[in-house]
Amino acid sequence: MNKLLKFLLACISILLSCTSGHSATPYPIKPIHLILPVPAGNAGDIVGRLLADRLSKNLNQAVLVENKLGGGGNIGAEYAAKALPDGYSVLIASSGIFTANKHLYKLNFDPLMDFTPITLVYSGAPLLVVSPKITFKSLQEFIDAAKKEPGKYTYASYGSGHISHIIAEMFKSAVSIDLLHVPYKNSPLPDVMSGEVDVIFESPLLVINNLAKLRPLGVVSLKRNVRLPDVQAISEVLPGFEITGWVGAFLQSGASQDVVQRLHTELVKAIKSPEFKSKLDDLMLEPGGNSTEEFTQYIKTMSDKVGRVIQDAKIKAE
Repeated sequence: MNKLLKFLLACISILLSCTSGHSATPYPIKPIHLILPVPAGNAGDIVGRLLADRLSKNLNQAVLVENKLGGGGNIGAEYAAKALPDGYSVLIASSGIFTANKHLYKLNFDPLMDFTPITLVYSGAPLLVVSPKITFKSLQEFIDAAKKEPGKYTYASYGSGHISHIIAEMFKSAVSIDLLHVPYKNSPLPDVMSGEVDVIFESPLLVINNLAKLRPLGVVSLKRNVRLPDVQAISEVLPGFEITGWVGAFLQSGASQDVVQRLHTELVKAIKSPEFKSKLDDLMLEPGGNSTEEFTQYIKTMSDKVGRVIQDAKIKAE
């Protein structure tokens, strides 16, 4: 009887050790899926696939990319939110999903409650640019002219509720000017370059690729862009004015701390790799790699800031 009891106790001990966090099978043991709520071929997809390649090499495990489109990124994010929190479905998502969409849409998930932020992957500060028909050479000149003639100047966006719309409304409020909003369903850049619309907040890569037809007046960040050192940061005129676009990595709430930490370590290693940083330089983007705590706090701060802009400007999603 004693032998049987000892045998049963030994079996229980083995079972407990196998299910404990310290003795569990090392992560990952099967392919990881990166869920990208962007179309194949755009900048976010290109960077996401490069990240998948770096992660695969670091982890010695397949890392697959799934493009889940629609709803301003909400479809992909909801798909990821409903996945098992086991570390094998990683959302690589843009700032809009986590800072704007909860204020614009009725969602079937909570961006702040249903996900665990892992780390910032990259960021990029947009630029305020004007059409070649606008003669102003500085940001202050433009602000002064807009104050003198309220409603005269127009600004384009990629649609109501898009980050280009939100930044413009934030800027209008900060400097107390009135600009007429012209939303587009497709790219508004051709109409800005032709002079049909006066102003747009645009990505740095598109700006630098079209400098012959656009004039940048300011960067929406706390520092100047090293590729455009003569263009002042808007914060030089409006202290503290900043709202950058970014992409980050997320797991579902409930993922184990061991998996979160392992994924963070490997993501940061991939983000800091020379190959990844070189691609970001080509796209005029800044590498991330902050801690989970820093990233979590940053998202909450930006969500509050963007939410106030959306509420005050009465912005509605199309």
